[in-house]
Amino acid sequence: MLHVSRAIASRRLTSLAGGSATAGRLFQLCLLAGALISADLSHAQQPGAIFNPNLDGSQFGTHSSDPYQMVAPTAGNPSSAVLPAGGGLFAGSPAVDSLRQWDPLLPRFQNRIDSRLFLRAEYLLWDVSGMDAPPLVTTSPDGTGQDVAATLGEAGTSVAFGGKTLNDGSTGGFLIGGGLWISPQRNFAIETEYFQLSELDDRYNGSSDGSVILGRPYFDLTDGDETAELIAYPGLVSGDVRVRTESNLRSFLIDGRVSLCPTHGACCQQCGLRDRTDWIIGYRNIRLRDSLSIVENRRSEVTSDLQTFASSDQFQTTNQFNGLQLGIVHRMLFQRAWLETSMRVALGNTEQTLRVSGSTTIDDQATSQTYDGGLLAQRTNSGTRSRDEFSLVPELGVRLGIRLTDRLHANIGYSVLYLPNVIRASEQIDRDVNPGLVPPGMDPLAGALRPRVQWIQSDYLAHGLHLGGEFNF
Repeated sequence: MLHVSRAIASRRLTSLAGGSATAGRLFQLCLLAGALISADLSHAQQPGAIFNPNLDGSQFGTHSSDPYQMVAPTAGNPSSAVLPAGGGLFAGSPAVDSLRQWDPLLPRFQNRIDSRLFLRAEYLLWDVSGMDAPPLVTTSPDGTGQDVAATLGEAGTSVAFGGKTLNDGSTGGFLIGGGLWISPQRNFAIETEYFQLSELDDRYNGSSDGSVILGRPYFDLTDGDETAELIAYPGLVSGDVRVRTESNLRSFLIDGRVSLCPTHGACCQQCGLRDRTDWIIGYRNIRLRDSLSIVENRRSEVTSDLQTFASSDQFQTTNQFNGLQLGIVHRMLFQRAWLETSMRVALGNTEQTLRVSGSTTIDDQATSQTYDGGLLAQRTNSGTRSRDEFSLVPELGVRLGIRLTDRLHANIGYSVLYLPNVIRASEQIDRDVNPGLVPPGMDPLAGALRPRVQWIQSDYLAHGLHLGGEFNF
């Protein structure tokens, strides 16, 4: 009987991407947005004077209904900076009002703290770079000779999995962030940002009772030619093979945001009140992690030599970047909208970590013994190794926002992140194998000690849309 199960392009997007999970999270976001709008409108007050960019400094101190059109404090009184109409989110609450009796010990507590906090949440739909993989599973048509079955370069041999880019394409994710303006003039803030992309994976499952030929190709260094380890072949062996790859990216940032223009939190002669430019300086951490595993089970169909083989190869890479984050952010204000552009670059160290392991268990019905090493993961390349590479990580972004209320803004944006000097799991596979290393192995061993550690570097590009909101307390 024939039984072949293949899932060559089975990809699962977890977290925010896909199916009912996405619908549930979007419903929760809608409920949260509705609650925030209700809270905002419930505290709204009549707006003050309409902003006129042509007014001179004598008009400073006039109220504005636009939270971004902050006016400068009067001379000698930094506390007099006017806040958006309606005060903070918690304006009028008994808990905050009770603190007024402590003035001037806690002067203007409501205006100084409550109205300077801001939060940001976004859904991400990004496209990411994949990792190149060599042919990992092959098949041949019926009637192919045992000596050339599943061998690359032979007539009729086709690649069932591998030989292409894995874990590339679109994936979902989320971004959360926030901060606090330290000074009433809003010329210095502490902010943080975290984003994570959903896990991307590619899988393959194949099994055969021997009527369909399956194999794992490699280059035999002893013979100097392509060959294959047979997983299923008529009258010889039957079995199954499972391949799984995973990739995920996450980033953390904490920085200080310093006003370049306006320098005093209101306006300057060159750009007026409607433009704002800030420097950012801080710490950035980025982690890109990949893994690839190959698990196979083979059963001998030769009655005189009944054995079972269970083996696995595991490859995992981690790229951990730590460095100094620098950048500039420019925001332009319109009637009910704003446009923000950002250019950021991080300089620091990328720690590349490679983990390789393999094992094989052979059961001959009388005894069972486990050996180190599979097929592509042998003692010559197994273990955990790390090295450091200097990296410069640029990032560009643009966001367009619409003010739904004085405090709640909806926005859509696009970002591009480039991460150089990374190692990917499938790209570290060495197909050159000395068959004498394959368990149970040969003693003494003749020939080269291969496979070996590759340390092949590549570049990683992630870019895509942001869709979310910003809330100013």
